[in-house]
This record gives sequence, structure tokens and C-alpha cells, in this order.
Amino acid sequence: MSSTAANNTTPNQFNLVVCASGGGGNFQAIIDKQDRLAVTITKLIVDRPCGAVQRAQQQGIAVHQLNYSGDLAQQLLNAIPENTNLIVLAGFIPILPAAVCKLWHKKIINTHPSLLPGYGGKGMYGVKVQEAVMQAKEKYAGCTVHYVDSGIDTGEIILQKAIEVDYRLTPWELGGLVFKEENKLLVDAIQLLKLNQAAEMQCN
Repeated sequence: MSSTAANNTTPNQFNLVVCASGGGGNFQAIIDKQDRLAVTITKLIVDRPCGAVQRAQQQGIAVHQLNYSGDLAQQLLNAIPENTNLIVLAGFIPILPAAVCKLWHKKIINTHPSLLPGYGGKGMYGVKVQEAVMQAKEKYAGCTVHYVDSGIDTGEIILQKAIEVDYRLTPWELGGLVFKEENKLLVDAIQLLKLNQAAEMQCN
């Protein structure tokens, strides 16, 4: 695949590849808004059997499962179609190899359940994030959609949403509220990036 493959589409075409490792809640949020967004989910990539696979099968979306015995970077590069406009990490556990991040620069996005750069990085995922937020007595929790680079939660921020922390809630309950906003923010980010791409292609 060439480094220009990600641009091999028309202004009205926007193809997504989604990568997931879990139940697929973020993935379902995209499926539910797929028609409104006018995007096509061409493939789901998973690193293990998971709930997201069933969601894909129900929609007739192709599924590719990675094999950890092989080279992860090469497997991903082979699995991602050349006409992909955006790769969405929707609860995808593996850290993307640098080669993938480099070739698909600013074509990969991720969600994180905090207001980055706070409460990001290694070990900060799931309820651990909200536990840390509440232990620090933060006024706001929130979520972020960001580009993916070779670091962990270090890519350029695209959108953020802040939520005032209600200390009557448990970290799990706060996490549930953040997750709902995260799904909305992810859809908004996809819409924004699609509009940006269309504008760039028209200028060219």
C-alpha cells in the first residue's frame, strides 16, 4: 500500500475502518449514526473474539481478527483497505505500531475517557480514570477524541467534552455518564473530519 492510498476517494465518499477489543459500545454509536453521517463502515478489525464482532455481523460488516503470533504492524497494514478515509479505535487495546501511525498519519482517531492531557497514558483506562479523577477532587471529568500517534494518548486533540463531577456518584456511575458523552463526541468528530476532508479535496 502506498502512503497516498488513504486519499484514493471522491469528495462524497468516506470509508471507515473500526478497531475494537470489547463489547463495541463506541462501534454501535457509529453504526447508529452511519446514515446521518453518510459514511460506510467497510471493516471491523478485532484482536480477540468480542461483542463488537456480533454487532458487525448483524450489519453485514466484514470482520478481520488479528493473530498475535504474527507481525502486528504488517497484519494491520494488510487488513486496512487502501480506500480508507479514517480508522477509528473504538476500545481497541493493542498499542498501534509506529509504522501504522506513520503511514496513516492523521487518519487514525481514538477516544479517551478524560480531558487529556490529564489522566491519560499507560494504565489509565476504564473505571481507573474516573477513580483517579474523583480521588483528585477534580471539578470536571470528561472525554477526548484525538489523533493517534506512536505515544499513548499523546496525539493532537480534536474535540473534548467536560462534565461536572457529581460526587454522589460512584466512579462506575460517573464512567457511564462519560461514556455516553464519549459516543456523542466520537460521532461529532467523524462528522467534522469528513467535512474537513471534503473541503480539502474541493480546494485541490
